[in-house]
Amino acid sequence: MKPTKVRNQQIYRATNQVRNKQLGASLSKQLRQKYGRRHIRILDGDVVKITRGEYKGINGKVTKISLDGSRVAIEGIKKEKIKGDKVDILIHTSNLLITSLKTDDKWRKKILEAKAKPTEEEAKPTEAKAKPTEAKAKPTEAKAKPTEAKAKPTEAKAKTKSSDKKEDEK
Repeated sequence: MKPTKVRNQQIYRATNQVRNKQLGASLSKQLRQKYGRRHIRILDGDVVKITRGEYKGINGKVTKISLDGSRVAIEGIKKEKIKGDKVDILIHTSNLLITSLKTDDKWRKKILEAKAKPTEEEAKPTEAKAKPTEAKAKPTEAKAKPTEAKAKPTEAKAKTKSSDKKEDEK
């Protein structure tokens, strides 16, 4: 398929499930540590920070979500038209960082709890798994030795070539 056709299918004719994924934004460092995720879908009521563009550094609450173009309207960011009307400016979700989540939604709570970081007690069994990887490191050292052995025959060949040259000179 042509690249334009693929792009149209992925962006402009995407299913609702795919569009929901496109409406995601990165989480702040505190939220990443708390929930063990980097990315989540934006919902009305989330507080976000704009990371790129003309409005960089502004914090605000999400007021409107547009599925077309994966854009979001943020409280307090409006543009004044010539007639005097104020219109919401839509900002792409890739340019946002979620600083606080609205957790009133049961669906969202379930998703966040499912991927939450394990407690210290649960983390201990993973330390036991780290020991077998150390045992795997030893065979790689053994593999390094045959490469040194391969280097020695090339030196022997070089010696024979130099001895052949000496014989030719005589």
